[in-house]
Amino acid sequence: MNAYPDFPLSMALQNYMPVILSGIGLFLVARMVSAAHAAAGRLALAGAALIVVAGTLKASWKLVMALSRLDLPLLSQSLFPLIAPGFTLMAWALFWSQRHANRPLVWWPPALVSAVALLGALALGITRADRAWVFVLIGLSTAANVSLAGLLIRGALQRGSYVAAGLFALNLLITFALSGIAGMPNKPLEIHWTEQIISTISNAGFAWAAWTMVRAEPKLRPLTAQSLHHQAP
Repeated sequence: MNAYPDFPLSMALQNYMPVILSGIGLFLVARMVSAAHAAAGRLALAGAALIVVAGTLKASWKLVMALSRLDLPLLSQSLFPLIAPGFTLMAWALFWSQRHANRPLVWWPPALVSAVALLGALALGITRADRAWVFVLIGLSTAANVSLAGLLIRGALQRGSYVAAGLFALNLLITFALSGIAGMPNKPLEIHWTEQIISTISNAGFAWAAWTMVRAEPKLRPLTAQSLHHQAP
C-alpha cells in the first residue's frame, strides 16, 4: 500500500515555486560572494547548483506521482546527498569571501567534509536496512545551513539591512519547522499544501533578502549617469 496521498497536478506544479525562489536567492548570494572573491564565487555557484538540482528532483518526484502514481525513490532520496555538499560549499565560500577576500581560496575543507559524509552515508546504506544514512547527511546539511544563515545575517547587520537579517533568520526557523513536519507519516493533502505554501513564502523572503544584499554591494550596483559622475576623477 502506498503511504502517499493522491497528489493533484496543481500541487505538484506549485511545488516548483519554492525551488525557483530558493534558486534565485542562492544564485544572488553566489553573485555577492563572487564580487568579493571570484574563486569563492565559483564555489558558491557550484553549491547553489547542487541545491537547486536537489529541489528540482524532489519536485519532479511529486509531479511523477501526480501524473502516474509511480514512486521513483531515486528522485526523492537524492535530496540530502545533494543539498548536504551544496550548503557546505556555499557556507565555506561565503565565509572565505568575508574573512579572506585577498587570499587564494582553500577549497579542500568543504570537499573533504562532504566526501566523508557521503562515504559514511553510503557505508550505512549498504550495511544497514534502516535509513540511518539519511541522518548523517541531515546533520551535515543542518550544520552548513545554520552556518550559511549566520554568515548572511551577520553580513546583513553589518550593512544595516535589518529586514534582510530578519528574513534570513525567519527562513532558517521555517526550514527547521518544515523539517519536523516532513517526518510526519501519512500526512493528508492539507498538510502538504501548508508545507508548500509556507515554503514558498519563506523562500520569497529569502530571495528578497538576498536581492537587498546584492543591491548593497557597490561592485554589483548598475552604473548610472550619476554614479559615473561620482566615480570620475
